[in-house]
Amino acid sequence: MGLAIGILGLGYVGTTTAACLLRDGHRVVGVDVNPEKVAAIGEGRSPVVEPGVAELLAAGAREGRLSSTADIGPHLDRLDMVLICVGTPSRADGKLEMTHLLEVTRQLGRGLRERAPTGEPLLLVYRSTMPPGTMERLVLPTLAKLVGEGPGRRYEVAFNPEFLRESTAVEDYYAPPKIVIGEREKGITRRLLGIYDGIEAPLFEVPFAVAEMVKFVDNSFHALKVAFGNEIGRICASRGIDPQAVADIFLADTKLNISPVYLRPGGPFGGSCLPKDLSAMLALARESGLAVPVLAGAKESNGLHLAWIAQRIRELAPPPGPLLLLGLSFKSGTDDLRNSPLLDLASLLLDAGYELDVYDPDLDPDRLVGVNFAVALEHQEILLAHLRRDLERAADGARLAVLGKPIPGVRERLPAGLPLFDITRLRHGDG
Repeated sequence: MGLAIGILGLGYVGTTTAACLLRDGHRVVGVDVNPEKVAAIGEGRSPVVEPGVAELLAAGAREGRLSSTADIGPHLDRLDMVLICVGTPSRADGKLEMTHLLEVTRQLGRGLRERAPTGEPLLLVYRSTMPPGTMERLVLPTLAKLVGEGPGRRYEVAFNPEFLRESTAVEDYYAPPKIVIGEREKGITRRLLGIYDGIEAPLFEVPFAVAEMVKFVDNSFHALKVAFGNEIGRICASRGIDPQAVADIFLADTKLNISPVYLRPGGPFGGSCLPKDLSAMLALARESGLAVPVLAGAKESNGLHLAWIAQRIRELAPPPGPLLLLGLSFKSGTDDLRNSPLLDLASLLLDAGYELDVYDPDLDPDRLVGVNFAVALEHQEILLAHLRRDLERAADGARLAVLGKPIPGVRERLPAGLPLFDITRLRHGDG
């Protein structure tokens, strides 16, 4: 026997979710402040145009498993779960409008105060897009105040972002890229009472803020991809190059291009290729009289990221330190100093007045050749006065160690209790 599920908000997400839950054998109560939407759902009609939805709603209505109302309160005693799918549209300042979300949360809180605390707690699942921190700072306090108690007895709360695309929403519901559940404690929502049983997708049970952030990251990246593809297309078209042929080759590379590579937060990019070729691409755009702010922004963002790292170090250990910088070449397994962000970071730290020691097992100044040797000469003060061969001696007395690139076994060799700022993961903790 299916669950009894209330859905607050009958827009594209709520209506599609209702249709899919009906298909899976559940009973659904649709709730909305718009009387036209309430009437449509009550008659088994879809208030939105979305392939497959109307048929599923009509079938659910014929079988007596679909109803609708403007007030969720009287139905709470008969529900196993409530899905909150109300809109959070953009405000003029770019922030999300949370009025509707707050109002339905208040309605739920008032209704739950009257609900008998027998059996399992009612599971409240928020699916509306919301800024990180909303569950902790707005939703939970509002519910606790109105119900008279926190979650666990009368109710439980989860955040379950949706990844439905308009025109393919039903397909996306049954084949999502992932299932993300934000919870107070891992597993406490019992994987949303099994509504995802039979759906194959990676499952992530995470803190609320992580789940809230994921939706913003996903859609920001999708927007970035569209803008990137179009900028490349403009450059290609302006030079008589087939943009789609270039895209076909670019997309065929699933080892580096369409892959997790380069997408995990860490240090700035550097080395001999990325900065050089990005600058050359920007030059091609200038020659064609094209503005390409996404590509230009990548170079600017890289510099801002290095500045942010330097500022973070100042917050963790103000000058003069002392500091231990672990790594100087631009990545592990190479002694290449060309366009190394770690070399730039060392210069920034010295200019800020730090006492600095540097340790890099990949680097032997006596073996540098060619352009790399020329770079070393330009920064010979760092290499001669601050590069150390003895890690233990370099770490002695340091207030903070900064790990700039992966160095096997280096953490175990640091003094116990020495704070470590890991640039490769943007994390701070004990070494």
